[in-house]
Amino acid sequence: MTQRSLLLIDTGGTIGMVPGAQGLTPGQGVIAAFLAPHLPSDVALKTISFDPLLDSANVTPADWNRLLDLLDAHAGWPVLITHGTDTLSYTAAALSQVIAPERAPVCLCAAMEPVGQGADAEPTLLHALELALSAATGVQAVLEGQSFAAAGLSKQISNARDAFVSIPQPGFAVAPHGSRFPEDRDLGVVTMVPGLSARALQAQLLAFEGVVLRIYGSGTFPDRADLGEVVAQAMLKGVQIRVVSQCLRGGLHPGTYAAGDAFWQLPLTNGGVETPELAFARLALSLGA
Repeated sequence: MTQRSLLLIDTGGTIGMVPGAQGLTPGQGVIAAFLAPHLPSDVALKTISFDPLLDSANVTPADWNRLLDLLDAHAGWPVLITHGTDTLSYTAAALSQVIAPERAPVCLCAAMEPVGQGADAEPTLLHALELALSAATGVQAVLEGQSFAAAGLSKQISNARDAFVSIPQPGFAVAPHGSRFPEDRDLGVVTMVPGLSARALQAQLLAFEGVVLRIYGSGTFPDRADLGEVVAQAMLKGVQIRVVSQCLRGGLHPGTYAAGDAFWQLPLTNGGVETPELAFARLALSLGA
């Protein structure tokens, strides 16, 4: 019988935590131990664990690059990656922009409760295992026992099992093989709010080399000349700006309203229906590693 290989990359997260004196804490080997009795007889599991295991609040672009290095080193292997839920959308979006859609499946697994609680962790891991060993390809997020397209993933509820949705994204080309994310660039997300002063907007934009700017609705922006001038000057100083809507669905449609017409005359990047997480990943890639 020909042996098949399966890679588990355990980065941490609630899914693999165990009770401790001060509450839940990451547990080494928890996920592999759960998967072992469910593996088909012809599948050999290899486990690589981050040390220390991470709360996803601590995940950075350097960790995305580490994952990409491991995936490249195991080209052709189906892969399960455990991850916390809080920044899962960022990691899913990032990997979706670099991993070829025809690659053997990469399943990002997360849960709101850990293995052993009889909640969402067990069906999530079993579905991910089934998906990884199937004919599926590309990056998927697996949550609450179901799969989601990675590119448009977004966490919408802080404490429920059905916390995630995935916003459909138009077809896109992934970055060239070997692309990596910059680890030392100052990138951020800035949100327009009513009454924001030009001084405050300028301070935010100039603090970064690249900004995801969240504006209103289908693409409206205040008509105030001072705000438009701040955006224009920031871009002249080299700040890259990628624009998305504050609405999760529907995206940007410049020209629908007069408010924002002057804003859209600037050489901005229109993120369309991108989530802020996807826009952030694409912005980072555009700045290069």
